[in-house]
Amino acid sequence: MKLNNKKIIYLQYSNPGAFPPLENSAWVLAEAGWKVKFVGTKALGTDSIQIPSHQNIVVELAPFCYPGIRQKIHFLFYSLRCLKEILLGRYDCVYVSDLFSCPAGWIASSLFGVRVLYHEHDTPDAPRTGLTRWLHWTRKKLAQSAELCIFPQIERAQSFSKKFSSSKIQICHNMPLRQRIVSRPHQPPADEFRLWYHGSLVPTLLPMTVLDALAILPKSVTLHFAGYEIIGFPNFLKSFFSKAKSLGVQSRVFYEGALSRIPLFDKARESDLGLALFARDFREPMVGASNKPFDYMACGLPLLINDSKEWEKFFGPLGVAKSCNPESGESIAEAVEELRVTPDKMLKMREFGLKKISNEWNYESQFAPVVKLLESKP
Repeated sequence: MKLNNKKIIYLQYSNPGAFPPLENSAWVLAEAGWKVKFVGTKALGTDSIQIPSHQNIVVELAPFCYPGIRQKIHFLFYSLRCLKEILLGRYDCVYVSDLFSCPAGWIASSLFGVRVLYHEHDTPDAPRTGLTRWLHWTRKKLAQSAELCIFPQIERAQSFSKKFSSSKIQICHNMPLRQRIVSRPHQPPADEFRLWYHGSLVPTLLPMTVLDALAILPKSVTLHFAGYEIIGFPNFLKSFFSKAKSLGVQSRVFYEGALSRIPLFDKARESDLGLALFARDFREPMVGASNKPFDYMACGLPLLINDSKEWEKFFGPLGVAKSCNPESGESIAEAVEELRVTPDKMLKMREFGLKKISNEWNYESQFAPVVKLLESKP
């Protein structure tokens, strides 16, 4: 680990531990000797998800607050806290990574003269209130004043660039750290073929049709998954297990909880096939932005993806994925069974995936241009 005296502060009005690219970029900088501080908030369902301990990383989270008038007051105090920290902390850079942190980032760059990078994980919803219209206005201002705007996906970056043509853009796909790769031989549990999913627990990411597929597949096929419910789907787990029970497959479905990255990867490595079954009409392009497929590959799992052009074009030629119709339990079951009965093919898919992550598809490589920019100035 290198030593230097540079400092960076990450601002996000949420739990940064639930955003792998923040953890990964912070770890890369911390290993390079940067002092990294996160100022965020707790988030619903993510209390158990934490940034891994590192001597150069500090995390401070305000309590979670439900939407409403109290949250507006909560947000005001959060923003003031961020500005105070920036003024007193003498940071070399401010790293802004959500819409609610744009005001503090814009003030830091335009009034305080601090270097600011803006990382947009997801395109924010269209403004519907006075507050969100103001937040979008500060996003526009920050897009113009930030030294660099980082995006996980090329189509999103292109759309942003059309609106804010003066912005400097960098693509960083949401890939895992190279150190997350464990090359030990795959050792599946005896007489079991495990499907694995991790991420937000919503029907557009983990469709109920997976349960329909389980009902068709041999009893040796099981589903293990980890993640957390969100405000938009607070009863997902109840509904999911209710359907599993109605189909008679509840004994083959296992929820592992909301896990931090290291235990999450340990669990994933115990499985056979990673599920990246995004809905065909998902709200925006996701290839490159979704952590899931790259995480799975780093854990030695072949991928089961949806059969849209977006996903097949990116992963299909590499020989690491099998596609299916995510809206059809029969299609999912057919794809799973084809892989289950061809272990030699599965082994080749695992090897291709691990090699790709090790050589190219890792966050050290993706974030290298940003590190170069940050290190370019004293």
